[in-house]
Amino acid sequence: MSETDLAVARGANRRLTARRACQLQASYRSGTGAWHPATAMDLSRRGCRLRLGEELRRGTRVSVRFSHASPQGDGAQLSAEVTGDAIWSRLEGLSYQAGIHFPDDSPSLLELLGTLAE
Repeated sequence: MSETDLAVARGANRRLTARRACQLQASYRSGTGAWHPATAMDLSRRGCRLRLGEELRRGTRVSVRFSHASPQGDGAQLSAEVTGDAIWSRLEGLSYQAGIHFPDDSPSLLELLGTLAE
C-alpha cells in the first residue's frame, strides 16, 4: 500500500494539490439541467469548494463554469468549464457548501489558476 493510500485509509487530508483561496463567480448544473449561480471559495486543478443554494448529493456529476477578470485590466473575462463529482455537501450558515473533485486536468482551468497567482 502506498503512502498516499495509507493516509487516505487513516482519514488524513486527501487533497493532493494545493488550493487557492478565492471568491470567483461560478455556476453549476447537473446533467442537462439549468445553470445555477454559485461562488467558488477555493480552487485547485483537481477540485473546488462551492457555496451554493442547494444541497448536492454525494456522487452527483456536475459541470462547473468559472469566470474571472483578465489580469490585463482590459475588461476581458477568463473562463473555464470543468466536469466533476460532488464528494461532500453540507449546510454552512444560510447556504450550502460542496466539495467538487475534477478527475482530469483542464487547460482553461490551469490558465485561470495562473491568473489567481498574479
